[in-house]
Amino acid sequence: MKRRTYALKEAERIVPLLRSIGKEIHGRRKAAEGIQKRLELVRRVARSGNAVVRNLEAELSTHLREIRSSERELDHLGCRLDERHPFRILIPSSEGAWAFDGNLDDTRFYTAPAGGVA
Repeated sequence: MKRRTYALKEAERIVPLLRSIGKEIHGRRKAAEGIQKRLELVRRVARSGNAVVRNLEAELSTHLREIRSSERELDHLGCRLDERHPFRILIPSSEGAWAFDGNLDDTRFYTAPAGGVA
């Protein structure tokens, strides 16, 4: 499958979508971490078949599924999360990748070296 590359102007046009996907991933990861901590505490005192445990497991599963769905959206656009910085989105360009990161309400672009940004 041929990967799409973006010129800077094209990358700027997809920023609102990337920002939305980034916020979705960030929010769901934060929620999943909180649920995981609560689940660990509840499991210490409750049985695995307990309704509270089942509800927390279901909620956690939903967040994890939606994170995967958001990551697939990025992949469909030809973009990906930077492995070194999970909230940085790499946008393929003919010179390597444009990196989109920082506050998700703000936008910064710079050329990212191959393999991610340190």
